[in-house]
Amino acid sequence: MIRRVLLVDDDRALSTILAAALSDEGFEVATAANGLEGVRRFESDGADLVILDVLMPDLDGLEACRRLRKKSAVPIILLTSRGEEVDRVTGLETGADDYVTKPFSTRELVARIRALGRRVGGGPATAAPPSALGAEVVEAGALRLDPARFEARWRGQAVTLTRSEFQILSALARNRGTVLARERLLDIARGEDAIVTDRTVDTFIKRLRKKLRDVDEAFDEIETVFGVGYRYKD
Repeated sequence: MIRRVLLVDDDRALSTILAAALSDEGFEVATAANGLEGVRRFESDGADLVILDVLMPDLDGLEACRRLRKKSAVPIILLTSRGEEVDRVTGLETGADDYVTKPFSTRELVARIRALGRRVGGGPATAAPPSALGAEVVEAGALRLDPARFEARWRGQAVTLTRSEFQILSALARNRGTVLARERLLDIARGEDAIVTDRTVDTFIKRLRKKLRDVDEAFDEIETVFGVGYRYKD
């Protein structure tokens, strides 16, 4: 469950408003004024979820996200004033789980946090279909996924994944040999509460392939079925 939120934003007025709104919703909120301070705060105090503004001094939100992702699979939401798809995709490629484009309402932000909380905590089926995730260990050739431990291994070597990446890989491995449409993978990884684009699932797949190839450069188990979706080799 998401209880402690780390809010990182150099706009002190906005940060104060958001912190108060999140506190009213029952969250324990810590704040930081820039990316560098946010990374240090997370390292010292931890958090169940991190909210990062993209444009900040000293260390911007994208680089802060990259640094956090190297250390943890903590859910990350990016706040951005940029609406172009290329910026949203870049944010997802750094390891973020969701993004909110300014201006936004505090109600929308809270909804996004709760949506991530349901996926983290195994909430209702609309957040992440149980049939796709399951609770038992998944073994597909050299791949081993343990949902209970949130542990992924390829040929015995650990692979650090975000929750969305883990969910997509789990769905593909459980249904190996079967093509899963992009829409299906998006529902599994991000839930029906989140706003997504056609390229979102492609970004997750790109990240998965890179992480697995960092462990084994010969990894090629995830196949692209053009115009349809993706398939894990049978």
